[in-house]
Amino acid sequence: MSLEKPVRVAMVGLRHPHVGSLDPARPAPGYIHTFKQIPDVQIVAYCEDSDASLLDLARASDPTVRVYASVDELLDKEEFDLACVVLPANEIPNVGIKLAEAGKHFFVEKQFARMAADLARLVEAVERNQVKVLAGYPWRFHPAMQDLKQLIDQGVFGAPLSLESRLVTTQVRPGSREPSHFMFTAANEGGGVLHMLGGHYIEFTRHLVQCEVKSVQALMGRPVGYIDEPLEDVAVVAMEYENGALGSLHAAYTQPPLASGYDSSFVYRGERGWADWTPVGGEQLEITSEAPAWAGAPQKKLTYTPTPMSVYGGHRWSYEIMRRFVEELHTDNPPAVTLEDALHVLQVIEAAYQAARTGKQVAVQYGVEAALGE
Repeated sequence: MSLEKPVRVAMVGLRHPHVGSLDPARPAPGYIHTFKQIPDVQIVAYCEDSDASLLDLARASDPTVRVYASVDELLDKEEFDLACVVLPANEIPNVGIKLAEAGKHFFVEKQFARMAADLARLVEAVERNQVKVLAGYPWRFHPAMQDLKQLIDQGVFGAPLSLESRLVTTQVRPGSREPSHFMFTAANEGGGVLHMLGGHYIEFTRHLVQCEVKSVQALMGRPVGYIDEPLEDVAVVAMEYENGALGSLHAAYTQPPLASGYDSSFVYRGERGWADWTPVGGEQLEITSEAPAWAGAPQKKLTYTPTPMSVYGGHRWSYEIMRRFVEELHTDNPPAVTLEDALHVLQVIEAAYQAARTGKQVAVQYGVEAALGE
C-alpha cells in the first residue's frame, strides 16, 4: 500500500492509560499526544467500543475528528493508513486480523493476546496481507540499552554468563491498581504480572544476547490475592539461553500503594565484566570491565538526561520509536520490534506458566506452527 502524506491515524481503544487522557481536567500524555507531535501525521478517527463517555471526550477534544463505536464501522466508513491499537489482550487478535485484511498498518500495545495460539493467527494474517506492525516493547530503544548493546557487541564484557532482572511495582488491590481493570482479569489477560509486565525484560534481554531462551523453570504466587484467579501477583523465572547464559526474572505486584512506582534492576554479567542499570526511573548505566582497552579506567558510569516530552513515556527517546515507525512505513524496512518477536516472548511466558504448574524445566517451542500445535 503506497502512502501519501500526511499519514492518517486511527486511535483504536481509549480505555488504557497509555493512550493518554482527552479530559482537560485530568491531563495525562500518551499515544494520542505522541502522534499529534509527529510531522506529517494526522489523527483522523477515534474508536472505542466499550465506554461511550470516552467518545464524548474525543468529540469535545477534537471536534473535526470522527468517532466510531466499533472497528467494523471504522473500517467501513473511514479512510486511514495506520491504527494505534490499545485494547485488552483478548480483543487484539480479532481486531488486528480485521485491520490486516483491510490492508492497514498498525502499532499494538502489549500484551498482544491472551495465548500464543491467538497471537499466531494474527501473525499469519499480518504476513499474508503484507502490512507492517510495530509491537509495543520499547526498552531496547532506551539510550542506556543501546549503549549496552554496542558494548556487548564490541566484546567489552566477553562471553555472556548471566542476566538478572527485577521488576516490582504496586499491588493489585482496591485503591491501588484496581482489580476490576481489564489488565487484571482472567477473561481479558492470559496471566498476571509476568504476562503484563515481565515480557518487557524477556524481550530486551533476548535482543541483547541475540538468541532465544532455550528452557525455563518457574514459580508463581498470588500472596496479595486481589488479582483475578488464577492470575499471579508474583513470578520468579529462571531462564537458560541458547548461548549457555542463565537468566533470572523476578516480577511482582507487591509494593504497597505508598511506595508508588517501580523497584527495578537489570544486571548483565560476562566473563570480563558487568553492567548495572535501573530500567524504570534510573538514568545511569554502571560498567565494569577488565577488557584491555579499559585497563586505564575499568569502571565507568554513564549518565543519561532524557529530553522530556509530553508523549507516551514522557521522553523524546520514546517519541522517536513511533516517529521512526511512521517514517519507515514509506520504506521496505521491517518494524524494529515485530509481532514475531512478540510471539516468541509470549511463548517464553507460556512455557514459564507450564513450568510453574508442573514443577519441571520446560523447553520453549517457537514459531507459528508450535503455537498452533501443527
